Amino acid sequence: MTTLETERLLLRQWRESDLDDFAAMMGEQEVARFLTSDRRPLDRIASWRQMAVFAGHWALKGYGLFVCEEKATGAFVGRVGPWRPEGWYGFEIGWGLSRRAWGKGYATEAARASARWAFEAFDLPEIVSVIHVDNKASQRVAQRLGMAPGPAMLHAGMPHSVWRVSRSAFVS
Repeated sequence: MTTLETERLLLRQWRESDLDDFAAMMGEQEVARFLTSDRRPLDRIASWRQMAVFAGHWALKGYGLFVCEEKATGAFVGRVGPWRPEGWYGFEIGWGLSRRAWGKGYATEAARASARWAFEAFDLPEIVSVIHVDNKASQRVAQRLGMAPGPAMLHAGMPHSVWRVSRSAFVS
């Protein structure tokens, strides 16, 4: 099982014991507005289902979204990493962090490590990130990775852009 480390973070596989923290994160309105298809918080059962999908993606594809935690404290930060379910827009690096983890540079740090690993582990010409057009914080993370936005399109009935970065333009 793949585990990644950055200066401040550990990116690891999912455990059943992550449910409390993940459900708390997905229950936050400010977090859910860009991570759920209806922009509403998830309850515990829906959070468990989503967590099971993430763990299943690892089992089926050999990669997926990592649990991201602070190395110093073990505190749950969020979920970050590669993602490409059936019919997706490309090999994506996605991120979603608990509100308490915002503004610390964790999304950029974890996304950069995930993208670096993905480019090294897989023969990818590019990586994408699907970002809601109003999600300015995630757009800034994408820019720090060297990504540029494509045209706006509808995803889950909401306006998004597919941000892209080639292997050669990636800011590692």
